[in-house]
Amino acid sequence: METLPRPQIVVLISHLQRPAQSSRLAQVVRSVMPDYADETTIRVIDTSVYEALQTATDLEKRGQVDVFICAGATAAYLRKHLTRPVLSMRVGGSDLLRSLDQACARSAQIAIVSYNHINLELKSVAPLLTVQVEQASYTTLEGARKAVQRMRELGCETIIGSSTVVELAEQDGLHGVLSVSADTARKALEEALGILHSQRIEIAKRRHLDGVLRHIPTGVAALDNNGIVRSINPALEQLLGVQANLALGRPLHELNPAIDVADALRSGIGEENKVIRLGARSVICNILPILENGQRTGLVLTCMEASAVQRADRRIRSTIRPSQLAARYRLDQISGSNHAHRELLRLAEHYAATHSTILITGESGTGKELLAQGIHNASRRQHGPFVAINCAAFPESLLESELFGYEEGAFSGSRKGGKPGLFEVGHRGTVFLDEIGDMPVSLQTRLLRVLQEKEVTRLGATEPTSIDVRIIAATHHDLRASIEAGRFRKDLYYRLNILRLQTAPLRERAEDIALIAQGIVKRLSLDDSSLKKTEQLLQALLPYFVTYSWPGNIRELENITERAILSAADLMTGEAIEEQRLALLIPEFFEGNQSSTVMTSARDNGEPTLKALGKAAELQHIRQTVESCQGNLERAARQLGISRSTLWRRLRTR
Repeated sequence: METLPRPQIVVLISHLQRPAQSSRLAQVVRSVMPDYADETTIRVIDTSVYEALQTATDLEKRGQVDVFICAGATAAYLRKHLTRPVLSMRVGGSDLLRSLDQACARSAQIAIVSYNHINLELKSVAPLLTVQVEQASYTTLEGARKAVQRMRELGCETIIGSSTVVELAEQDGLHGVLSVSADTARKALEEALGILHSQRIEIAKRRHLDGVLRHIPTGVAALDNNGIVRSINPALEQLLGVQANLALGRPLHELNPAIDVADALRSGIGEENKVIRLGARSVICNILPILENGQRTGLVLTCMEASAVQRADRRIRSTIRPSQLAARYRLDQISGSNHAHRELLRLAEHYAATHSTILITGESGTGKELLAQGIHNASRRQHGPFVAINCAAFPESLLESELFGYEEGAFSGSRKGGKPGLFEVGHRGTVFLDEIGDMPVSLQTRLLRVLQEKEVTRLGATEPTSIDVRIIAATHHDLRASIEAGRFRKDLYYRLNILRLQTAPLRERAEDIALIAQGIVKRLSLDDSSLKKTEQLLQALLPYFVTYSWPGNIRELENITERAILSAADLMTGEAIEEQRLALLIPEFFEGNQSSTVMTSARDNGEPTLKALGKAAELQHIRQTVESCQGNLERAARQLGISRSTLWRRLRTR
């Protein structure tokens, strides 16, 4: 680590004329200097009031001083012209009493001439003293001269003050007593050492920060409020193709006009992820304000090559599976106006406010994971991870290590350092166990312990790890039947079945089909030119949608809707569906689900029968009515003058 140079203190004593030998004040300061020899280098310089500024400026330029110590008037004057700290030797009450004691031995009429102000405490006790004491103050050399003359006219024979005041008194034939004592000099040196200590801490911090900036790959520069470069690290030097000594003190736009900070300087608002070109390279820049006590003191610029950002993005994507760690859907995004479905969502929102385990049952494709994600995002765990795993998608040995994790060396090929299981990853969040009915019985026993003890033991570990997770399990199996068949543990079932949600199949939610299909279309991000034709296609397909049984539920609806949209040009003639083409492109509507009586009769007999034509006309009318009601079966039934159940049976006629 680089050693900081020894701090330097200069005690600058000004006189009317530079003395030929060491002054009395210089001797006082030198008497206490040995006490600080181990901490700092102290120089005492006698000079004249006319040379003090030049002497101090020369010392600054040569780097031979860190702190100045002067008498009051000299300190006030130099402080206005120097960059280094300038401290005053402040005379205290004990110093004045000591000086008065010396002065009383010479005369009974004494004057105290002080810089800037008189001592009010001494003035209040003056009547108690055995000698007569007068006080005067000054702010300039000429003022000090006049104050001494006035005290002489008042009959004062002894003057107490700074070295300059003492010299003025002695020029007028009076006796001078120096007000500065060894204690005064010691206090000034202590104060200087305190400032030096603070400076050295700041210097060390700045050097440490500079060291950090030198070794980070991101280019960084600090600018002042005028856009002038005040610091720059090697990474940005390389990106800009300029050396630090040539960049410091220059406006950033001179170094590279492509980096424009004018807007940020003018508005005080930063810019993030701004892509610019630096030669042949694309660079991503961030320009952010530096705020101190609510005030902007400059800007910080960070730059990184776009290729480095792309590499980082690839690495993140390769190591983190977003679907396992984040829930994307909310309960209010799950479409549907069906009464049973709305009741399901109401219950889900109510359950989200608890920490209890939830079991979601229902057919495949009915949105069990979407419901689980919505519950997570509506719960107090929404800022924690949402970890999902399909228990049917892994072999038993792999599923065990995925769920519970393992220690290094737990088995052949295990990762160095081990790996946390999904229960540990889901700490403070939610773990969604999809297809729990397919979990091997041996793992069901370990899962039961996790639910009971709220802790998990990695493979190969001896000590358990405490976890705080909320379990949401889902299955399309009848778990009671699985229990009777010995494929599912009864005690685990009762641990999971605390809160229960049953999703409805799509065939029981005919009034929701149109709304769900429209949501699917929105997610496909079609352009405006295709959107109108897609809406026409959906309206034409709606009668087929509401009569189909949807064994694959919403997942199948998504697949068929996307297939229909991609095949829209082949399905429609004007605003009507070509049923023969529909049978070829979407055979599901006709295989085992004879929704078109005309086509069924034609396939069987070659020509439609009169009976079939009558039924076909009725069905066609019903379909047109349902279509005009945008799939709302309640409204369509009212228009047709039949009950909703009768309408449903007519649509389901095979």
